[in-house]
Amino acid sequence: MKIIPFEELYNTEFFITEVLAKGQNWYTRNNYYSCITRPKPSHTLLWFKNCNAKITDKSGKVILVEKNQVAYMAKGLEYTVEFFDTAPNQDDSVVFHFQLKNKKGEEIAPTLSPKICIKSVDSTLAILIKSAAEEFSKNIVCTPIITAAIYQMLGNACKRQRRRVVNHKYKYISDGIELMENNADKTLTEIAEICGVSEGYFRRLFREYSGENPIEFRQKYRIEKAKQLLLSDENFSMAEIAEELHFSDIYHFSKVFKKFCGVSPSKFLQNQEK
Repeated sequence: MKIIPFEELYNTEFFITEVLAKGQNWYTRNNYYSCITRPKPSHTLLWFKNCNAKITDKSGKVILVEKNQVAYMAKGLEYTVEFFDTAPNQDDSVVFHFQLKNKKGEEIAPTLSPKICIKSVDSTLAILIKSAAEEFSKNIVCTPIITAAIYQMLGNACKRQRRRVVNHKYKYISDGIELMENNADKTLTEIAEICGVSEGYFRRLFREYSGENPIEFRQKYRIEKAKQLLLSDENFSMAEIAEELHFSDIYHFSKVFKKFCGVSPSKFLQNQEK
């Protein structure tokens, strides 16, 4: 299984299949779960809706989970869970099971150890989780509702973990990283000044962070957005797309587009319509 940490999963195209969600009451099940000697056949997200818990994996590693947190356990793990502060006639937790693969069809996982991936579920996410859990009681289950909740939880986890890494390791340019990723209409010199560092230092640290120099990074993602706009049904003109994505003019837009795609924007659109 290929490991793609949450912070890298943030901008990785991945797919979720074979989903299931259901509420669980542990008060009537002796407040204990074990899959030791029975490796999990799927990935698990577990929302501790109304209880606290202690998760212990096969190696003896322990994590303590508080009410309203979400834990992730990878496919193939063996572990036990002790539940605390449960009660009859309620969902103590909500579990999601699923398969996780990248676009190549390879099985992936963010980590092979139990991990608290969301430290506090907000009200919007809680509604999605509850709605997904309710599907289990129906004869005909709306799978997209469950899938959407899992994507949302993983997206939430990726975003938080990535922010933590950025703020820790790249704290000096964290504001600049946010500006670059939000496609702010600012020059590199302006972004470096906002961060209080030289442009050269920003370039070096940003390359370490993203694997690309800032110019290539910005252009690549602008072109990806341009392709989406070209293929949309809103009939954007080349000039409108160039302006929307902060290119200086349509000639600059066309030149950069051809650099990354091998053809002009108009030729790209013609090829897609064949």
